[in-house]
Amino acid sequence: MKRRHIYSLISRSLPLLLLLAASSCSDDHFTVNPEVEGRSTIWENIKSNTDLSQFADILSSIHYSKSKGNTTSQTYADLLNHDQTFTVWAPADGTFNYDLCKELIASGSAGAYKVETELIRNCMARYSHLLSGNKAEEIKLFNDKSAIFDCASAMLKNRTITRSNIGASNGVIHILNGAPEYLPNIYEFIESRPDLDSLNKFLRTYEEQVFNENQSTQGPTVDGNITWVDSITFLDNIYFNVIGAPLNKEDSTFVMVMPNNDAWSYAYNKIKGYYNYQPEYVQEIVSVDDNGNETKETRTTTFSQAEIDSITRFYINHTTARNLVFNVNQQFGHPYTDFTKPGACDSLKSTWGDAFKDPYSVALFDGKSPIELSNGYAYVVDHFNYRPEDSWLFKEDFEAERFYESYSSCTPISNRIYTNWSYMTDSTDISTRKDTLIQETVLRLSPTRATANSSVTFRLPNTLSTKYDIYAVMAYNASANRPYQFRANLNYHKSSRTSTRQQLQAIDGVNGSGRNFVSKPPHVDEKGQFHFNDSVLIAQDFEFPISYVGIDDAYVTLEIQSYMTSSQRTTYTNEVLIDKIVLVPKEKNEE
Repeated sequence: MKRRHIYSLISRSLPLLLLLAASSCSDDHFTVNPEVEGRSTIWENIKSNTDLSQFADILSSIHYSKSKGNTTSQTYADLLNHDQTFTVWAPADGTFNYDLCKELIASGSAGAYKVETELIRNCMARYSHLLSGNKAEEIKLFNDKSAIFDCASAMLKNRTITRSNIGASNGVIHILNGAPEYLPNIYEFIESRPDLDSLNKFLRTYEEQVFNENQSTQGPTVDGNITWVDSITFLDNIYFNVIGAPLNKEDSTFVMVMPNNDAWSYAYNKIKGYYNYQPEYVQEIVSVDDNGNETKETRTTTFSQAEIDSITRFYINHTTARNLVFNVNQQFGHPYTDFTKPGACDSLKSTWGDAFKDPYSVALFDGKSPIELSNGYAYVVDHFNYRPEDSWLFKEDFEAERFYESYSSCTPISNRIYTNWSYMTDSTDISTRKDTLIQETVLRLSPTRATANSSVTFRLPNTLSTKYDIYAVMAYNASANRPYQFRANLNYHKSSRTSTRQQLQAIDGVNGSGRNFVSKPPHVDEKGQFHFNDSVLIAQDFEFPISYVGIDDAYVTLEIQSYMTSSQRTTYTNEVLIDKIVLVPKEKNEE
Protein backbone atom coordinates (compact mmCIF):
# COMPACT_ATOMS: atom_id res chain seq x y z
CA MET A 1 0.00 0.00 0.00
CA LYS A 2 1.53 3.31 -1.06
CA ARG A 3 0.17 6.78 -0.59
CA ARG A 4 1.58 9.57 -2.67
CA HIS A 5 1.67 12.99 -1.06
CA ILE A 6 1.93 15.57 -3.82
CA TYR A 7 2.76 19.08 -2.83
CA SER A 8 1.46 21.93 -4.96
CA LEU A 9 3.85 24.46 -6.45
CA ILE A 10 3.06 27.96 -5.23
CA SER A 11 3.93 31.06 -7.26
CA ARG A 12 6.55 33.35 -5.95
CA SER A 13 6.57 37.18 -5.58
CA LEU A 14 6.44 40.05 -3.07
CA PRO A 15 5.22 43.66 -3.19
CA LEU A 16 7.26 45.12 -0.34
CA LEU A 17 5.68 48.54 -0.16
CA LEU A 18 2.18 47.13 0.17
CA LEU A 19 3.40 44.74 2.83
CA LEU A 20 5.03 47.51 4.82
CA ALA A 21 1.70 49.29 4.97
CA ALA A 22 -0.12 46.21 6.29
CA SER A 23 -1.42 46.17 9.86
CA SER A 24 -0.07 42.72 10.77
CA CYS A 25 2.63 40.19 9.94
CA SER A 26 2.11 39.66 6.25
CA ASP A 27 3.20 37.65 3.29
CA ASP A 28 2.66 38.05 -0.41
CA HIS A 29 2.55 35.29 -2.99
CA PHE A 30 1.89 36.87 -6.32
CA THR A 31 3.79 39.90 -7.61
CA VAL A 32 7.21 41.51 -7.23
CA ASN A 33 7.01 45.22 -6.42
CA PRO A 34 8.69 47.14 -9.25
CA GLU A 35 10.18 49.58 -6.71
CA VAL A 36 12.34 46.86 -5.16
CA GLU A 37 13.48 45.34 -8.43
CA GLY A 38 17.13 45.98 -9.12
CA ARG A 39 18.11 45.89 -5.47
CA SER A 40 20.61 43.33 -4.25
CA THR A 41 19.48 39.73 -3.84
CA ILE A 42 19.11 38.09 -0.44
CA TRP A 43 22.50 36.44 -0.87
CA GLU A 44 24.21 39.70 -1.88
CA ASN A 45 22.73 41.43 1.16
CA ILE A 46 23.88 38.67 3.52
CA LYS A 47 27.34 38.49 1.98
CA SER A 48 27.89 42.23 2.32
CA ASN A 49 26.63 42.42 5.92
CA THR A 50 29.56 42.22 8.36
CA ASP A 51 27.26 40.84 11.10
CA LEU A 52 26.37 37.81 8.97
CA SER A 53 29.78 36.57 7.79
CA GLN A 54 29.50 33.24 9.61
CA PHE A 55 26.02 32.55 8.28
CA ALA A 56 27.20 33.55 4.78
CA ASP A 57 30.04 31.03 5.04
CA ILE A 58 27.56 28.28 5.94
CA LEU A 59 25.25 29.21 3.04
CA SER A 60 28.07 29.01 0.54
CA SER A 61 29.29 25.68 1.97
CA ILE A 62 26.04 23.70 1.92
CA HIS A 63 24.54 22.32 -1.28
CA TYR A 64 20.78 22.32 -1.69
CA SER A 65 19.16 18.89 -1.31
CA LYS A 66 15.99 18.03 -3.21
CA SER A 67 15.49 15.31 -0.58
CA LYS A 68 17.66 13.37 1.83
CA GLY A 69 20.47 11.78 -0.14
CA ASN A 70 19.62 13.76 -3.29
CA THR A 71 21.99 16.73 -3.19
CA THR A 72 22.38 19.16 -6.10
CA SER A 73 25.38 21.18 -7.28
CA GLN A 74 23.60 24.40 -6.22
CA THR A 75 24.60 25.94 -2.89
CA TYR A 76 22.23 27.93 -0.73
CA ALA A 77 24.17 31.01 -1.75
CA ASP A 78 23.17 30.19 -5.33
CA LEU A 79 19.56 29.53 -4.34
CA LEU A 80 19.24 32.87 -2.54
CA ASN A 81 20.89 34.69 -5.43
CA HIS A 82 18.14 33.77 -7.90
CA ASP A 83 14.58 35.00 -8.39
CA GLN A 84 12.71 32.62 -6.05
CA THR A 85 11.13 34.58 -3.22
CA PHE A 86 12.23 33.83 0.35
CA THR A 87 12.31 35.31 3.81
CA VAL A 88 15.51 34.63 5.75
CA TRP A 89 15.86 35.05 9.52
CA ALA A 90 19.65 35.18 9.64
CA PRO A 91 21.48 34.55 12.97
CA ALA A 92 24.10 37.19 13.68
CA ASP A 93 27.76 36.27 14.11
CA GLY A 94 28.56 34.82 17.52
CA THR A 95 24.93 33.93 18.31
CA PHE A 96 24.98 30.33 17.04
CA ASN A 97 27.41 27.42 17.20
CA TYR A 98 29.39 28.20 14.08
CA ASP A 99 32.32 25.89 14.98
CA LEU A 100 30.03 22.88 15.41
CA CYS A 101 28.42 23.59 12.05
CA LYS A 102 31.84 23.64 10.37
CA GLU A 103 32.76 20.35 12.06
CA LEU A 104 29.53 18.71 10.86
CA ILE A 105 30.08 19.95 7.30
CA ALA A 106 33.64 18.57 7.34
CA SER A 107 32.40 15.21 8.65
CA GLY A 108 30.61 14.32 5.41
CA SER A 109 27.19 14.28 3.77
CA ALA A 110 25.23 13.24 6.88
CA GLY A 111 26.68 16.11 8.90
CA ALA A 112 26.12 18.58 6.08
CA TYR A 113 22.50 17.49 5.74
CA LYS A 114 22.03 18.00 9.48
CA VAL A 115 23.28 21.60 9.16
CA GLU A 116 21.08 22.12 6.11
CA THR A 117 17.95 20.83 7.86
CA GLU A 118 18.45 22.13 11.39
CA LEU A 119 20.04 25.50 10.68
CA ILE A 120 19.61 26.81 7.13
CA ARG A 121 16.12 25.47 6.36
CA ASN A 122 15.09 26.34 9.91
CA CYS A 123 15.99 30.00 9.22
CA MET A 124 14.05 30.55 6.00
CA ALA A 125 10.62 30.30 4.43
CA ARG A 126 9.12 30.79 1.00
CA TYR A 127 7.53 34.14 0.19
CA SER A 128 7.94 37.49 1.85
CA HIS A 129 7.10 37.85 5.54
CA LEU A 130 7.49 41.38 6.89
CA LEU A 131 7.58 42.50 10.50
CA SER A 132 4.60 44.85 10.68
CA GLY A 133 1.77 45.47 13.14
CA ASN A 134 1.21 43.60 16.38
CA LYS A 135 -0.18 40.23 15.38
CA ALA A 136 1.38 36.81 15.07
CA GLU A 137 1.19 34.31 12.25
CA GLU A 138 2.09 30.67 11.95
CA ILE A 139 4.42 30.13 9.06
CA LYS A 140 5.88 27.05 7.41
CA LEU A 141 9.65 27.08 7.40
CA PHE A 142 11.67 25.64 4.53
CA ASN A 143 12.21 22.40 6.48
CA ASP A 144 8.40 22.05 6.85
CA LYS A 145 8.50 22.93 10.55
CA SER A 146 5.92 25.36 11.87
CA ALA A 147 6.99 28.58 13.58
CA ILE A 148 5.21 31.55 15.14
CA PHE A 149 6.35 34.88 13.67
CA ASP A 150 5.36 37.27 16.45
CA CYS A 151 5.34 40.83 15.16
CA ALA A 152 4.33 42.38 18.48
CA SER A 153 7.34 40.88 20.27
CA ALA A 154 9.58 40.93 17.19
CA MET A 155 10.44 37.26 17.62
CA LEU A 156 10.65 34.06 15.63
CA LYS A 157 10.32 31.05 17.88
CA ASN A 158 12.56 31.85 20.84
CA ARG A 159 14.82 34.38 19.12
CA THR A 160 14.56 38.17 19.04
CA ILE A 161 14.75 40.07 15.79
CA THR A 162 17.44 42.77 16.16
CA ARG A 163 16.99 44.23 12.70
CA SER A 164 13.98 43.70 10.45
CA ASN A 165 12.63 44.16 6.93
CA ILE A 166 15.88 44.34 4.99
CA GLY A 167 14.52 44.48 1.45
CA ALA A 168 15.96 42.43 -1.39
CA SER A 169 14.99 41.85 -4.99
CA ASN A 170 13.89 38.31 -4.17
CA GLY A 171 12.56 38.64 -0.64
CA VAL A 172 13.32 40.02 2.78
CA ILE A 173 15.86 39.48 5.57
CA HIS A 174 15.56 39.75 9.34
CA ILE A 175 18.57 39.46 11.65
CA LEU A 176 18.19 37.33 14.81
CA ASN A 177 20.12 37.16 18.06
CA GLY A 178 20.61 33.42 17.54
CA ALA A 179 19.49 30.45 15.46
CA PRO A 180 15.78 29.59 15.85
CA GLU A 181 15.14 26.61 18.10
CA TYR A 182 15.04 23.35 16.17
CA LEU A 183 12.81 20.50 17.33
CA PRO A 184 13.10 17.19 15.48
CA ASN A 185 9.95 15.39 14.50
CA ILE A 186 9.27 11.88 15.79
CA TYR A 187 10.94 10.19 12.83
CA GLU A 188 14.05 12.36 13.08
CA PHE A 189 14.22 11.80 16.83
CA ILE A 190 14.17 8.01 16.43
CA GLU A 191 17.06 8.21 13.97
CA SER A 192 19.09 10.39 16.34
CA ARG A 193 18.98 7.99 19.30
CA PRO A 194 21.42 5.04 19.39
CA ASP A 195 19.25 3.37 22.05
CA LEU A 196 16.39 3.25 19.50
CA ASP A 197 18.47 1.63 16.78
CA SER A 198 16.30 -1.51 16.53
CA LEU A 199 13.10 0.50 16.03
CA ASN A 200 14.90 2.83 13.63
CA LYS A 201 16.24 0.01 11.45
CA PHE A 202 12.80 -1.51 11.10
CA LEU A 203 11.15 1.77 10.08
CA ARG A 204 13.93 2.80 7.69
CA THR A 205 13.49 -0.44 5.76
CA TYR A 206 10.33 0.99 4.21
CA GLU A 207 11.63 4.38 3.06
CA GLU A 208 11.25 5.28 -0.58
CA GLN A 209 11.88 8.28 -2.82
CA VAL A 210 8.62 9.48 -4.36
CA PHE A 211 8.55 11.56 -7.54
CA ASN A 212 6.79 14.91 -7.05
CA GLU A 213 5.33 15.75 -10.43
CA ASN A 214 3.79 19.05 -9.30
CA GLN A 215 7.11 20.49 -8.14
CA SER A 216 9.21 19.03 -10.96
CA THR A 217 10.00 20.99 -14.13
CA GLN A 218 8.60 19.41 -17.27
CA GLY A 219 10.73 19.22 -20.39
CA PRO A 220 9.83 18.38 -23.98
CA THR A 221 7.70 15.40 -24.90
CA VAL A 222 9.81 12.77 -26.67
CA ASP A 223 8.13 9.90 -28.54
CA GLY A 224 4.93 10.61 -26.67
CA ASN A 225 6.65 10.50 -23.27
CA ILE A 226 7.09 13.49 -20.95
CA THR A 227 10.66 14.29 -20.02
CA TRP A 228 11.70 16.22 -16.92
CA VAL A 229 14.34 18.94 -16.79
CA ASP A 230 14.29 19.00 -13.00
CA SER A 231 12.88 15.97 -11.16
CA ILE A 232 11.86 16.66 -7.58
CA THR A 233 11.41 13.76 -5.18
CA PHE A 234 10.59 13.52 -1.50
CA LEU A 235 11.25 10.87 1.09
CA ASP A 236 8.22 8.82 2.09
CA ASN A 237 7.77 5.75 4.24
CA ILE A 238 5.17 3.22 3.17
CA TYR A 239 5.00 1.72 6.65
CA PHE A 240 3.57 4.97 7.98
CA ASN A 241 0.68 4.51 5.57
CA VAL A 242 0.15 0.98 6.88
CA ILE A 243 -0.20 2.10 10.52
CA GLY A 244 -1.92 5.41 9.69
CA ALA A 245 0.77 7.57 11.27
CA PRO A 246 2.94 9.84 9.06
CA LEU A 247 5.65 10.33 11.68
CA ASN A 248 7.73 12.50 9.38
CA LYS A 249 4.97 15.05 8.77
CA GLU A 250 4.64 18.24 10.78
CA ASP A 251 0.87 18.77 10.59
CA SER A 252 -0.30 16.19 13.16
CA THR A 253 0.26 15.57 16.85
CA PHE A 254 1.25 12.05 17.82
CA VAL A 255 2.28 10.35 21.03
CA MET A 256 4.62 7.45 20.46
CA VAL A 257 5.83 4.73 22.79
CA MET A 258 9.42 3.98 21.75
CA PRO A 259 10.90 0.70 23.04
CA ASN A 260 14.64 1.02 23.49
CA ASN A 261 16.87 -1.71 22.12
CA ASP A 262 16.51 -3.93 25.20
CA ALA A 263 12.72 -3.58 25.21
CA TRP A 264 12.58 -4.26 21.46
CA SER A 265 14.70 -7.39 21.87
CA TYR A 266 12.41 -8.62 24.65
CA ALA A 267 9.32 -8.08 22.48
CA TYR A 268 10.97 -9.80 19.50
CA ASN A 269 11.77 -12.92 21.52
CA LYS A 270 8.31 -12.95 23.12
CA ILE A 271 6.49 -12.73 19.78
CA LYS A 272 8.67 -14.78 17.44
CA GLY A 273 7.19 -18.17 18.41
CA TYR A 274 3.80 -17.20 16.96
CA TYR A 275 5.16 -16.79 13.41
CA ASN A 276 6.42 -20.19 12.31
CA TYR A 277 6.38 -20.52 8.53
CA GLN A 278 7.15 -23.47 6.28
CA PRO A 279 8.65 -23.69 2.76
CA GLU A 280 5.50 -24.92 1.08
CA TYR A 281 1.74 -24.60 1.61
CA VAL A 282 -0.53 -26.82 -0.45
CA GLN A 283 -4.16 -25.76 -0.30
CA GLU A 284 -7.16 -27.46 -1.90
CA ILE A 285 -9.70 -24.73 -2.57
CA VAL A 286 -13.26 -25.86 -3.19
CA SER A 287 -15.89 -23.57 -4.66
CA VAL A 288 -19.51 -24.16 -5.55
CA ASP A 289 -21.39 -22.18 -8.16
CA ASP A 290 -25.01 -21.05 -7.99
CA ASN A 291 -26.15 -24.33 -9.54
CA GLY A 292 -24.43 -26.40 -6.88
CA ASN A 293 -21.57 -27.49 -9.15
CA GLU A 294 -18.36 -28.03 -7.22
CA THR A 295 -14.90 -27.00 -8.49
CA LYS A 296 -11.65 -28.01 -6.80
CA GLU A 297 -8.36 -26.21 -7.27
CA THR A 298 -5.01 -26.93 -5.69
CA ARG A 299 -2.83 -23.92 -5.00
CA THR A 300 0.77 -24.17 -3.91
CA THR A 301 2.65 -21.37 -2.18
CA THR A 302 6.41 -21.81 -1.85
CA PHE A 303 9.08 -19.82 -0.04
CA SER A 304 12.86 -19.90 -0.09
CA GLN A 305 14.61 -19.85 3.26
CA ALA A 306 15.51 -16.20 2.67
CA GLU A 307 11.84 -15.40 2.06
CA ILE A 308 10.81 -17.29 5.19
CA ASP A 309 13.34 -15.32 7.22
CA SER A 310 12.11 -12.06 5.71
CA ILE A 311 8.39 -12.63 6.27
CA THR A 312 9.07 -13.90 9.80
CA ARG A 313 11.11 -10.81 10.70
CA PHE A 314 8.49 -8.51 9.21
CA TYR A 315 5.56 -9.91 11.17
CA ILE A 316 7.46 -10.07 14.44
CA ASN A 317 8.60 -6.46 14.05
CA HIS A 318 5.23 -5.31 12.70
CA THR A 319 3.47 -6.90 15.67
CA THR A 320 5.83 -4.96 17.95
CA ALA A 321 5.55 -1.62 16.14
CA ARG A 322 1.98 -1.33 14.87
CA ASN A 323 0.41 -0.14 18.15
CA LEU A 324 3.14 2.23 19.31
CA VAL A 325 1.56 5.43 17.98
CA PHE A 326 -1.48 7.35 19.23
CA ASN A 327 -3.02 10.34 17.47
CA VAL A 328 -3.79 12.94 20.14
CA ASN A 329 -6.74 14.27 18.13
CA GLN A 330 -8.46 10.86 18.13
CA GLN A 331 -8.59 10.18 21.87
CA PHE A 332 -12.09 11.50 22.62
CA GLY A 333 -10.88 14.96 23.60
CA HIS A 334 -8.22 13.86 26.09
CA PRO A 335 -4.95 15.84 25.94
CA TYR A 336 -1.74 13.85 25.78
CA THR A 337 -1.02 14.78 29.40
CA ASP A 338 -3.91 12.50 30.43
CA PHE A 339 -2.50 9.42 28.72
CA THR A 340 -0.27 8.41 31.63
CA LYS A 341 -2.71 9.23 34.43
CA PRO A 342 -4.57 6.23 35.89
CA GLY A 343 -8.31 6.70 35.44
CA ALA A 344 -8.01 9.75 33.16
CA CYS A 345 -8.82 7.90 29.92
CA ASP A 346 -11.14 4.91 29.70
CA SER A 347 -9.01 3.66 26.81
CA LEU A 348 -6.52 4.76 24.17
CA LYS A 349 -6.81 3.83 20.51
CA SER A 350 -3.67 3.43 18.43
CA THR A 351 -3.42 4.68 14.87
CA TRP A 352 -3.42 1.00 13.83
CA GLY A 353 -6.87 0.73 15.40
CA ASP A 354 -6.44 -1.40 18.53
CA ALA A 355 -7.76 -0.11 21.85
CA PHE A 356 -5.96 -0.30 25.20
CA LYS A 357 -8.09 0.04 28.30
CA ASP A 358 -7.16 1.70 31.55
CA PRO A 359 -5.14 0.72 33.59
CA TYR A 360 -3.22 -1.32 30.97
CA SER A 361 -2.95 1.72 28.70
CA VAL A 362 -1.08 3.62 31.43
CA ALA A 363 1.47 0.83 31.77
CA LEU A 364 2.49 1.21 28.11
CA PHE A 365 4.32 4.43 28.95
CA ASP A 366 6.45 2.69 31.60
CA GLY A 367 6.36 5.66 33.97
CA LYS A 368 8.49 7.77 31.64
CA SER A 369 8.27 11.52 31.03
CA PRO A 370 7.35 12.90 27.59
CA ILE A 371 9.97 14.33 25.27
CA GLU A 372 8.55 17.24 23.26
CA LEU A 373 9.07 17.03 19.50
CA SER A 374 7.86 19.15 16.58
CA ASN A 375 4.92 16.85 15.77
CA GLY A 376 4.21 15.24 19.11
CA TYR A 377 5.74 13.58 22.14
CA ALA A 378 8.02 10.59 22.66
CA TYR A 379 8.12 8.16 25.57
CA VAL A 380 11.33 6.13 25.41
CA VAL A 381 10.56 3.01 27.46
CA ASP A 382 12.78 0.36 29.01
CA HIS A 383 10.06 -2.31 29.04
CA PHE A 384 7.61 -3.55 26.42
CA ASN A 385 4.42 -3.58 28.48
CA TYR A 386 1.94 -4.55 25.77
CA ARG A 387 -0.18 -7.50 26.81
CA PRO A 388 -0.52 -10.27 24.20
CA GLU A 389 -4.34 -10.27 24.44
CA ASP A 390 -4.36 -6.54 23.57
CA SER A 391 -1.80 -6.60 20.77
CA TRP A 392 -1.61 -9.86 18.85
CA LEU A 393 -3.55 -12.64 20.59
CA PHE A 394 -6.97 -11.36 19.59
CA LYS A 395 -10.15 -13.36 19.66
CA GLU A 396 -11.06 -13.85 15.99
CA ASP A 397 -14.71 -13.87 14.93
CA PHE A 398 -15.34 -15.40 11.49
CA GLU A 399 -18.89 -14.54 10.50
CA ALA A 400 -20.41 -17.66 8.97
CA GLU A 401 -22.13 -15.94 6.05
CA ARG A 402 -18.83 -14.34 4.98
CA PHE A 403 -16.33 -17.14 5.53
CA TYR A 404 -18.04 -20.25 4.24
CA GLU A 405 -16.21 -21.73 1.27
CA SER A 406 -18.06 -24.84 0.16
CA TYR A 407 -21.08 -26.94 1.13
CA SER A 408 -22.91 -30.15 0.34
CA SER A 409 -26.42 -31.58 0.72
CA CYS A 410 -27.76 -28.13 1.51
CA THR A 411 -28.31 -24.61 0.24
CA PRO A 412 -26.53 -21.93 2.30
CA ILE A 413 -28.57 -18.74 2.76
CA SER A 414 -27.56 -15.58 4.56
CA ASN A 415 -30.59 -14.84 6.75
CA ARG A 416 -31.53 -11.99 9.01
CA ILE A 417 -33.56 -13.71 11.69
CA TYR A 418 -36.16 -12.04 13.88
CA THR A 419 -37.85 -14.10 16.56
CA ASN A 420 -39.49 -13.73 19.94
CA TRP A 421 -38.35 -16.63 22.06
CA SER A 422 -40.40 -17.39 25.16
CA TYR A 423 -38.68 -19.30 27.94
CA MET A 424 -39.18 -20.30 31.55
CA THR A 425 -36.91 -19.82 34.52
CA ASP A 426 -37.65 -21.58 37.79
CA SER A 427 -36.66 -20.35 41.22
CA THR A 428 -37.48 -21.75 44.63
CA ASP A 429 -40.69 -19.81 44.97
CA ILE A 430 -41.91 -18.62 41.59
CA SER A 431 -41.93 -19.38 37.87
CA THR A 432 -41.21 -16.44 35.57
CA ARG A 433 -42.06 -16.20 31.90
CA LYS A 434 -40.06 -13.75 29.76
CA ASP A 435 -39.86 -12.82 26.08
CA THR A 436 -36.70 -11.80 24.26
CA LEU A 437 -36.48 -10.35 20.73
CA ILE A 438 -33.69 -11.94 18.72
CA GLN A 439 -32.27 -10.12 15.66
CA GLU A 440 -29.11 -11.30 13.92
CA THR A 441 -27.62 -12.41 10.62
CA VAL A 442 -26.80 -16.11 10.35
CA LEU A 443 -25.91 -18.70 7.74
CA ARG A 444 -28.89 -21.00 7.31
CA LEU A 445 -28.09 -24.44 5.87
CA SER A 446 -31.29 -25.64 4.26
CA PRO A 447 -30.95 -29.38 3.51
CA THR A 448 -31.62 -30.52 -0.05
CA ARG A 449 -33.60 -33.49 1.31
CA ALA A 450 -35.52 -33.93 4.51
CA THR A 451 -33.15 -36.70 5.59
CA ALA A 452 -29.89 -35.11 4.37
CA ASN A 453 -27.10 -34.17 6.73
CA SER A 454 -26.00 -30.62 5.84
CA SER A 455 -22.29 -29.87 5.54
CA VAL A 456 -20.37 -26.60 5.21
CA THR A 457 -16.66 -25.72 5.18
CA PHE A 458 -15.28 -22.43 6.48
CA ARG A 459 -11.94 -20.82 5.74
CA LEU A 460 -10.11 -19.51 8.81
CA PRO A 461 -7.28 -17.28 7.49
CA ASN A 462 -4.28 -15.72 9.24
CA THR A 463 -4.03 -18.08 12.20
CA LEU A 464 -0.92 -17.91 14.35
CA SER A 465 1.24 -20.86 15.31
CA THR A 466 -0.14 -21.31 18.81
CA LYS A 467 -2.94 -23.03 20.73
CA TYR A 468 -6.59 -22.03 20.32
CA ASP A 469 -9.95 -22.72 21.85
CA ILE A 470 -12.39 -22.98 18.94
CA TYR A 471 -16.13 -22.36 19.18
CA ALA A 472 -18.97 -22.87 16.72
CA VAL A 473 -21.65 -20.34 17.62
CA MET A 474 -25.00 -21.87 16.66
CA ALA A 475 -28.24 -19.87 16.52
CA TYR A 476 -31.26 -21.82 17.72
CA ASN A 477 -33.70 -22.93 15.04
CA ALA A 478 -36.91 -21.58 16.56
CA SER A 479 -39.11 -22.77 13.68
CA ALA A 480 -37.94 -26.38 14.08
CA ASN A 481 -37.76 -25.91 17.86
CA ARG A 482 -34.90 -28.39 18.11
CA PRO A 483 -31.13 -28.16 18.71
CA TYR A 484 -28.39 -29.64 16.50
CA GLN A 485 -26.11 -32.61 16.60
CA PHE A 486 -23.06 -32.22 14.38
CA ARG A 487 -19.49 -33.29 13.72
CA ALA A 488 -16.44 -31.11 13.04
CA ASN A 489 -13.13 -31.58 11.18
CA LEU A 490 -10.11 -29.30 10.91
CA ASN A 491 -7.70 -29.23 7.96
CA TYR A 492 -4.33 -27.56 8.57
CA HIS A 493 -0.61 -27.89 7.92
CA LYS A 494 1.74 -29.61 10.29
CA SER A 495 5.51 -29.26 9.97
CA SER A 496 5.29 -31.44 6.87
CA ARG A 497 4.22 -29.90 3.56
CA THR A 498 0.85 -31.56 3.36
CA SER A 499 -2.42 -30.76 5.08
CA THR A 500 -3.73 -32.88 7.93
CA ARG A 501 -7.40 -33.66 8.58
CA GLN A 502 -8.24 -33.77 12.27
CA GLN A 503 -11.55 -35.19 13.51
CA LEU A 504 -12.55 -33.22 16.58
CA GLN A 505 -13.87 -34.84 19.72
CA ALA A 506 -16.49 -33.46 22.10
CA ILE A 507 -15.74 -32.89 25.75
CA ASP A 508 -17.97 -35.50 27.35
CA GLY A 509 -20.75 -34.15 29.46
CA VAL A 510 -20.15 -30.57 28.30
CA ASN A 511 -21.13 -30.37 24.65
CA GLY A 512 -21.74 -33.90 23.44
CA SER A 513 -19.97 -37.22 23.36
CA GLY A 514 -17.31 -38.74 21.14
CA ARG A 515 -17.41 -37.23 17.64
CA ASN A 516 -20.90 -35.85 18.13
CA PHE A 517 -21.32 -32.27 19.33
CA VAL A 518 -24.71 -31.13 20.61
CA SER A 519 -25.93 -27.54 20.85
CA LYS A 520 -28.07 -26.32 23.72
CA PRO A 521 -31.56 -24.89 23.30
CA PRO A 522 -32.07 -21.29 24.52
CA HIS A 523 -31.26 -21.17 28.20
CA VAL A 524 -30.47 -18.93 31.13
CA ASP A 525 -27.00 -19.32 32.58
CA GLU A 526 -26.03 -19.26 36.24
CA LYS A 527 -25.75 -15.46 36.12
CA GLY A 528 -29.29 -15.06 34.81
CA GLN A 529 -28.11 -14.16 31.29
CA PHE A 530 -30.34 -15.40 28.47
CA HIS A 531 -28.63 -17.25 25.58
CA PHE A 532 -30.39 -17.78 22.27
CA ASN A 533 -27.11 -18.80 20.63
CA ASP A 534 -24.93 -21.56 21.98
CA SER A 535 -21.14 -21.26 21.76
CA VAL A 536 -20.19 -24.90 21.34
CA LEU A 537 -16.59 -25.59 22.30
CA ILE A 538 -15.37 -27.87 19.51
CA ALA A 539 -11.62 -27.77 20.27
CA GLN A 540 -9.71 -26.87 23.41
CA ASP A 541 -6.01 -25.98 23.44
CA PHE A 542 -5.77 -27.05 19.82
CA GLU A 543 -2.33 -26.16 18.49
CA PHE A 544 -1.58 -25.02 14.96
CA PRO A 545 2.16 -25.56 14.53
CA ILE A 546 2.34 -23.43 11.37
CA SER A 547 1.47 -19.74 10.96
CA TYR A 548 -0.80 -18.66 8.11
CA VAL A 549 -0.54 -14.92 8.78
CA GLY A 550 -0.02 -13.06 5.51
CA ILE A 551 -0.40 -16.19 3.33
CA ASP A 552 -3.18 -15.31 0.89
CA ASP A 553 -3.69 -18.71 -0.73
CA ALA A 554 -3.41 -20.97 2.30
CA TYR A 555 -5.47 -21.18 5.47
CA VAL A 556 -7.04 -23.48 8.03
CA THR A 557 -10.45 -24.90 7.11
CA LEU A 558 -13.21 -26.13 9.42
CA GLU A 559 -15.94 -28.49 8.23
CA ILE A 560 -19.20 -28.68 10.18
CA GLN A 561 -21.64 -31.45 9.29
CA SER A 562 -25.03 -32.00 10.87
CA TYR A 563 -25.36 -35.60 11.98
CA MET A 564 -28.60 -37.44 12.76
CA THR A 565 -29.64 -41.03 12.60
CA SER A 566 -33.19 -41.81 11.55
CA SER A 567 -34.19 -42.35 15.17
CA GLN A 568 -32.91 -38.89 16.16
CA ARG A 569 -34.92 -36.79 13.72
CA THR A 570 -37.46 -35.80 16.32
CA THR A 571 -34.66 -34.80 18.72
CA TYR A 572 -32.46 -32.69 16.41
CA THR A 573 -32.88 -30.65 13.21
CA ASN A 574 -30.67 -30.81 10.14
CA GLU A 575 -31.55 -27.23 9.13
CA VAL A 576 -28.61 -25.61 10.87
CA LEU A 577 -28.21 -21.89 11.68
CA ILE A 578 -24.57 -20.88 12.23
CA ASP A 579 -23.71 -17.41 13.50
CA LYS A 580 -19.91 -17.51 13.47
CA ILE A 581 -16.74 -19.46 14.23
CA VAL A 582 -14.68 -18.03 17.08
CA LEU A 583 -10.98 -18.67 17.68
CA VAL A 584 -9.49 -17.70 21.05
CA PRO A 585 -5.67 -17.89 20.96
CA LYS A 586 -3.58 -18.90 23.94
CA GLU A 587 -0.32 -17.36 25.10
CA LYS A 588 2.76 -19.51 24.75
CA ASN A 589 4.64 -20.40 27.90
CA GLU A 590 7.82 -18.36 28.15
CA GLU A 591 10.95 -20.41 28.35
